[in-house]
Formats: sequence, C-alpha cells, structure tokens
Amino acid sequence: MESYIKDLIQNLCDYCGYNIVEIEKIDGVYVNWGVYKRIENELDVVFFSDLDSSYKLDINELKIYFKKYLQCENLKLSEVMVDDRLKVIEDENGNFHLNHKINPQCELILINNVDNKILYFSEAIKEKANELASCMNHIGNSKRSREKQETPIVTYVLIGLNVLMYLITAYLSGNIVDSNINVLVFLGAKVNELIKGGEYYRFITCMFLHGGIIHLALNMFALKSLGPLIEQVYGKVKYIIIYFLSGILSSIFSYMFSTSVSIGASGAIFGLLGAALILALKMKGSIGKGFMTNILSVIAVNLFMGFSIPNVDNFGHLGGLIGGIITSFLLSRV
Repeated sequence: MESYIKDLIQNLCDYCGYNIVEIEKIDGVYVNWGVYKRIENELDVVFFSDLDSSYKLDINELKIYFKKYLQCENLKLSEVMVDDRLKVIEDENGNFHLNHKINPQCELILINNVDNKILYFSEAIKEKANELASCMNHIGNSKRSREKQETPIVTYVLIGLNVLMYLITAYLSGNIVDSNINVLVFLGAKVNELIKGGEYYRFITCMFLHGGIIHLALNMFALKSLGPLIEQVYGKVKYIIIYFLSGILSSIFSYMFSTSVSIGASGAIFGLLGAALILALKMKGSIGKGFMTNILSVIAVNLFMGFSIPNVDNFGHLGGLIGGIITSFLLSRV
C-alpha cells in the first residue's frame, strides 16, 4: 500500500501541479509525505492515512504542524484514506454504505488501492477527487503495461539448453574453459562426412554446442539481448519457428559451403537479427529509421568481424540471417 500511495504522490506532482511536503511522525498519518499547492491565497494540503491510523489523528496537531512548516495560516486540509479493506456494500433495503465506520475530521476521500477505485469523496473536494482519479488511471495503465510484458520464457529455455549442453561438454572434456573437439563431435557437431552418412540430426544438435566459455557467453548475451524482443513481437510459437529454421538453414549453408566442423547458436541468433530487420522494415513509419539503421549496423559489424576472424563459420551466419529474414517475412503475413 505504501508504494501505491507513493505512486499517487508522484503522479499528483507530475500531472496536477502539487509539491511534496514532508510530515514528521504524527499519529494518524500513514506515510511521512503529503502534497500541497497554492490556490489563490490558500494552501491546499493533502495527507494520507489508512483504517488503522486514521482514528489516532488529531487534526489540530496536524494543522499546527503544516502552518509552521509551510509558513502559511490559510490552509485547507484533505485526508485521503487508502486501504484495501474499504468496501461499499448494499444492505437488504438496497442502500449502499461503507463496511467501516469513518469519522472524518476534515474533507475526506476514500480509496481501495487493490481495486484502484475511489469509494467516497466529500462534495467540497470533487475537483481533487477528479485529480486523484486521473492519477489512479495512470497507475492502472502502468500496471497493465507491466502485466503485458510477459517473461520471455522461450528465450530463457533456449539459454538454459545451451548452458546445459555446455556443462555436459565441459564435464566430458574435463575442462570448463575450452571444449574438446572429439567431445563436440560425439555430442552432435556439424561434421559433413557424418551428415552424408545419414546423421541429419546434426543440423540441429550443432546449434546447442559451443567451443568454449567465451563462445558461449557471447552467444548467450546476444540471445538475451535480442530474444525477448522477437518473442514479444512475433509470439512464442513463431519465435521458436524462426529460431530453429534459421539455425537449421545456417547448418545447411555451412554443410554446403564449408568442410569445417561447425557448432554454435550464432546462426540462429543471426536469424533473430533477420527477424528484427523485417520488423524494422514493417514498422519504419512508427518507430523511425533509427531502429532499422541500428539493426543493419549490428548485422554489418558482425559479418565483418566474422570474415576478419579465423575459424568463424561465416556461411553459417549468412544462412541464419537469410533464414531469419525469409521465415519472419512469411510468418508476419500469416
């Protein structure tokens, strides 16, 4: 509840022109912050309480404090009681009343913070109630926005699978830093001769193997940075399709154009970059050209680094990028 009141205070300051006033320990006040603003020659002061604290309130003590603190004799105090136990109930005669007895000592507004609703307000401060309702609407929208931001579970599962396979590789290699090539081949690396012999599963298993702790860390950082965006925009099912088809096409390109043993999630990650590029192209009118420029820059830099550094499977990267572009383009039309 305290965080809810703090959000209300912040919104009153941001949207309604109030200022924060500190309240020293005074019985009947729930938090040690209130708000005030000047209306003509009067200071309009709002403080906050709850059901448990309100009955302890001495309004005269509070007035003396505010007059001294704010250096103003002409004050109008309003109490905003916030409590999730406050309810409006209907009796057997069809009349509505509060489920708790309230004895206000000044103008009063009652709020249920869980329902995010104003239950009652004194008629004299209807305008203030409207201000609070507007602030509560901001709180509700922020809460709904946070709820919509689902946990990127698919990304975390993919990262978990990669880390698990690396731990198995490290155990079998007897080395946590570097992976033994024979262990990688045993666990499913892309080896052209073995694929020719019918071990087609290697097109997929090689996507979850890494040659060392640095290799794993860089790929997982890229996946954690890019994966949640693609997962949120395309949805979990399409995200999985993009990831795996990009990874498989990456393996196929590597098989067709490179004879080296190949491993790593980077082909699938390049596929996510391709998906991000399609997203940037489709939404360039609303998100601007900057996002697309950034994606193109990331792709260009990674391809350049790939061609500049030895033992990097550039054909796998290109295959993954092409796979991501094609797959996400087709899925975006479904």
